[in-house]
Amino acid sequence: MWLSRPSALLCGQFGALSRLLLRVVSCSQTNAGAAVAAAAPPRRYCFAVNSSADARTDSSRNPESKRVMPSNVEIKAKVSDPTQFAEKAAQLSQSEGTIIRQHDTFFNCSQGRLKLRDFMNKSGQLIFYERPDTDGPKLSRYSISPTNDPSSLRAVLSDALGVKGEVRKERRLFLIGQTRVHMDTVEGLGNYMELEVVMRPEQTVEEGQQVAEDLMEKLGVSKESLVTGAYMDLILNGQKET
Repeated sequence: MWLSRPSALLCGQFGALSRLLLRVVSCSQTNAGAAVAAAAPPRRYCFAVNSSADARTDSSRNPESKRVMPSNVEIKAKVSDPTQFAEKAAQLSQSEGTIIRQHDTFFNCSQGRLKLRDFMNKSGQLIFYERPDTDGPKLSRYSISPTNDPSSLRAVLSDALGVKGEVRKERRLFLIGQTRVHMDTVEGLGNYMELEVVMRPEQTVEEGQQVAEDLMEKLGVSKESLVTGAYMDLILNGQKET
């Protein structure tokens, strides 16, 4: 049976339209299936994927946001009677403390201080910190990265930045509340103590300073014995053991 030319054109257009609709329906079903699959990933990957995606999304939404560095309030002082100080610290912490050997290498740095702390047991920490050189309680901000190869890292940083100096000490660590109490015997300097009040997010600097001052009084540390700067500064300034 022959169709007229207008009828043939109409049939051809209808056929093309039908094939197009079939492709659209097929594509929609495929996309819908993919969407369902994406919405229900395997259960064991759910939390890790969401955590990583959230971190990337937050960073991209606010590229100017910076990670808040942890902080503490610090006090450093000369200790004239290390035995008496250790006894008071042991009583307040209800422990005999922990002995830690440390070899700190300071590198040249345009701002703040950069040091590699070697625990002499094939482990260490790369530490960057900023704090004012003043007497009494002071706020310190820091970043720490652990390392399992301090010797190789020291070699690389020495080549790249140059070494400012080194500090070797034996540290006796006591934990009293939120405060790290250090009884240090520093090679070439003598006996010192450090208080590091690890700040909680909701605490103000003034509250941290008050904690440090109260503990300093309990430990019998006088204001006259307070020192400024790091051990590295004292060594560079030529202060000797007395």
